[in-house]
Amino acid sequence: MDWLEGALWGAVGGFAVEAVDYMIAVRRWRKLPWKVGAPSLNDPKAAPAPQSAASDDGSPGVVAYLIAAGLRVAVGFVGAAAITASSGDAMTPWLAFIVGGAVPFMLEKITLFVPFLVGVTREGFKVMQAQAAAERQAQPGSRPPAASPDPSGQEGS
Repeated sequence: MDWLEGALWGAVGGFAVEAVDYMIAVRRWRKLPWKVGAPSLNDPKAAPAPQSAASDDGSPGVVAYLIAAGLRVAVGFVGAAAITASSGDAMTPWLAFIVGGAVPFMLEKITLFVPFLVGVTREGFKVMQAQAAAERQAQPGSRPPAASPDPSGQEGS
């Protein structure tokens, strides 16, 4: 399979996920997806956000929903294209379809994990530096780092 065919199947997979979200919103919430105030359409325990008495209910609206849907299809297209280009012989239309639907979800989870990983790495380096300093001080016969020479050229009196 060439990369363009895989990318198109990936776009169809991304569109399929959007279609499922639409069906869930209409069936479970009895509302259009952009009018559901729940943080997740798939969480049956989530309660919709309380509706205000004003005409604007705080939902982003149909334009924002269509932009998000288009972005999901585009991310599915690009993700399936990348994977198909790297392993086109192993890719099938069904796999490209699954990749297209899964890539946006995987990227979302990765972006949630990156700040955690950066924080752990920073703390890890601090702990490693403290351990190394403690080991240097604990070694018998260890000398403190050499003092820098006096820039005036005079030695101590």
